[in-house]
Amino acid sequence: MALKKFTFCMCLVYFSIALAQTPNTTVNNSYIAFTVREKDLLPESVAYDPVSEHFYISSTRKGKILKISGNGDVSEFITSKQDGLWMAIGLKIDAQRRLLWICSTGGDNLIDYPLKDDVDGRPAGIFKYDLDTGKLIKKYTLEEQGIVHFFNDLCIAKNGDVYATHTFNEHAIYKISSSDDRLKKMYGADFIKYPNGIVFSDDESKLYVAHAEGIAFIDLQNDVIKAIEVPEPIKISRRESIDGIYFYNNTLIGLQPSINTVQQFILNTEGNAIIDSKLLEVNHPMMSYPTTGELVENEFYYIANAQFESFDKDGNLFAMERLYEPMVLKLKLN
Repeated sequence: MALKKFTFCMCLVYFSIALAQTPNTTVNNSYIAFTVREKDLLPESVAYDPVSEHFYISSTRKGKILKISGNGDVSEFITSKQDGLWMAIGLKIDAQRRLLWICSTGGDNLIDYPLKDDVDGRPAGIFKYDLDTGKLIKKYTLEEQGIVHFFNDLCIAKNGDVYATHTFNEHAIYKISSSDDRLKKMYGADFIKYPNGIVFSDDESKLYVAHAEGIAFIDLQNDVIKAIEVPEPIKISRRESIDGIYFYNNTLIGLQPSINTVQQFILNTEGNAIIDSKLLEVNHPMMSYPTTGELVENEFYYIANAQFESFDKDGNLFAMERLYEPMVLKLKLN
């Protein structure tokens, strides 16, 4: 996949390898939650507000956020490129503080994007919105000529601190502290390549980061970064690398876009090693690059068809008749 076609797919950008065919394994446990009648949306992230019971979906193609009600009504919560929004990528809701946080980054997936990485650099930012009014509260941006920035995904601590993954020129974890409301670089390690999904353990003692070479965890009590131990049969790097990652009952739920898979990884008691795994969904008929999801109690909702591979060799999006309506699937978890 060319960089122009899908700039924020860290695994495909980093590894210039020919993708083998997805194995013929099929595991179908998902049900359709809802669809969006906007074929060229190219969604990346989904979030849920338990107070209003609305879902929110980010669009990389149009730089906007859609709001979906319980009966399926769809409206634009953040309009296209509102407040300087670029591609809308990672999305998280702080229901307690009534905030919507968005990772946004420049890139060619965005309609009429004018900048060139090698000349202008690439801007990126984290946008904070009022969840009830849709008004921008603040944006935290990195914009430097010739420097490619990319905020990918984020997670929110119970105290309101926000942690976000930064990809490309700098492979790092940034933090916006609720105490001083400033964006700061916090963590980086040579073995973390193209960090993507990020999630806390339930007790917030660890921060798990999916990246191109596997999963890292940050011991927040000691500020130590380590690679999670993975038994040989389980593959979570390169082609099998994880995009969205979620913590559930001492397991990690991971979406592996290049192999159309949702997998559950069972952790040891210490949370520093994977000891087993379970396939939850493989090759669902509507899967076309599944990206990220959202846990709602014991159900997992996820974007099944981001369609980031639906570009021709010149970087043009396929015609509408070759695209599908974006679909969110749901899985019941044990």
